[in-house]
Amino acid sequence: MSKKKLADYIFERIEETGVKHTFGIPGDFILPFYAAQMKSGLETVVMTHEPSVGYAADAYARLKGLGVALVTYGAGGLNMVNPVGLAYAEESPLLTISGGPETRFRTQKPHLHHCVKNFRTQHDVYAQVCQSTTILDHPAMAKQEVDRVFDDTLKHSRPGYIELPRDMVSFEINDEGKHDKVQIEDEKARHEAVLDIVERLKKCSRPVLMVGVQVRRFGLMDSAVALAQALNLPVVTSILGKATFPETHPNFIGNYFGQFGNPKVKEYVEEADCIIALGAVLTEMETAGYTAKLPPENLIQINTAEVTVGYHRYDGLHFQTVIHELVEAVSSKLAPTMRFSVPVIERESLAGVKNRKELTVASMIESLNDLLEGNDDYSVVTDTGDCMYAGMSLKTDIFLSPGYYVSMGFGVPAAIGAQLAMPERRPIVLVGDGAFQMTGLEISTAVKHGLNPIVIVFNNASYAMLRFIDQKRDYFNLPRWDYVKLAQSVGASGMKADTPESFKEALKTAGSSDKLFLIDAVIDSEDISPTLRRLTDHFSKKVKAAIS
Repeated sequence: MSKKKLADYIFERIEETGVKHTFGIPGDFILPFYAAQMKSGLETVVMTHEPSVGYAADAYARLKGLGVALVTYGAGGLNMVNPVGLAYAEESPLLTISGGPETRFRTQKPHLHHCVKNFRTQHDVYAQVCQSTTILDHPAMAKQEVDRVFDDTLKHSRPGYIELPRDMVSFEINDEGKHDKVQIEDEKARHEAVLDIVERLKKCSRPVLMVGVQVRRFGLMDSAVALAQALNLPVVTSILGKATFPETHPNFIGNYFGQFGNPKVKEYVEEADCIIALGAVLTEMETAGYTAKLPPENLIQINTAEVTVGYHRYDGLHFQTVIHELVEAVSSKLAPTMRFSVPVIERESLAGVKNRKELTVASMIESLNDLLEGNDDYSVVTDTGDCMYAGMSLKTDIFLSPGYYVSMGFGVPAAIGAQLAMPERRPIVLVGDGAFQMTGLEISTAVKHGLNPIVIVFNNASYAMLRFIDQKRDYFNLPRWDYVKLAQSVGASGMKADTPESFKEALKTAGSSDKLFLIDAVIDSEDISPTLRRLTDHFSKKVKAAIS
């Protein structure tokens, strides 16, 4: 029976998923693992701060199927909990591997540096934000535990956590091969659920297919397209599912975001007599602050947590197999005789583009769409705030954002992960000045690795979304940094834009540049997109009620 070092086995499992990069910051407890990685051929992208490590690995995971973060114990691992929480909330398979104190120390008092309360504290924190966790402190169980965390992370598309004591890195394990888990599913229940859905479709006259992010997470985009085409179903995507269904497809009618989104899309979806929510989990954000009106009697939900058809619930079914059987059943039983009509719904106009001398959010989106439409050379990565809500109007087939968890700081580090995952796509990053001031210095990491995203800073000198939810307060104000000089100081290029014409010129220059290019887009503090205005009007009522 052959043996191999535990670290080598972990890297084998990473590489067999197609991962070519990990993300991290070295620290003393993880250094032996970093040394082992040098022999594997994987490259670690060293970031400036652990939260950025998490965001970059998350974005990489969303596009490659797994992202890996390597951090040290305590000061490194606990510093990255928020991005792991984002990945859990938004179903991204981010695997964190943390170094840890040697096994021989764990029977003593927890007086080592980086230790907080006891030797399980960090593990227990991660257990709250991960699908599966382990500490590899039992040699006989090490390989089995590695396999369990890997398998759960990939199966559920949610974060996993492996804590690796320093003295276990070179421990030799038996390499007897992996054992695939047998996934048990009630086939009769699946057949009945699919038949129930088919019968609903037979009786409806105005259906709509709502495609959510799980369709991309589990590689089912082709199945969603096949389902739409089989019956000529109109298709919308949720906010987190934007670009999960190709927006150039003739069946696509828009992004559904309840009362915050395009009113015409809202009207069509909510008046449908059969709403098939495919891979969409109807959270507060997906339902626009629970303002969405999706009558349960008309709603079919198919996701990893549940399959419901009206008031009928089917448990123990697998998301992928249900969709595959549904596509087959619809194609064979309904498609020959049923075809629905797809309405023509115009994208919502972003008011104020014409005849405005100053730069506006609307004019930026219009110029970006001129660049993006029909162009598959770019991906779009946004931070939270108006850059994300306005970005919903962009014509793109790759769109990454923290759309549910809405954590600031995602944008710039996520672009690094996105470009390494898809080097054929140059990221366009939309980021507010507040979020940029958190993690924007990762542009230096991008430059170091020869990456060239176009970073557009929405510079309105404030936490604009919070200001519109509440009111003008001193603590919402931000200093206007010289973002162009900042970019130049780390070896990037940049231009300032404060008019529609200067923004177009900056975008043109950025497009022809092979370096990271930052556009300092100076906009008025009162200028926001229609989507954000509707959203802040809604949430401001709750905030003001709480304050009063």
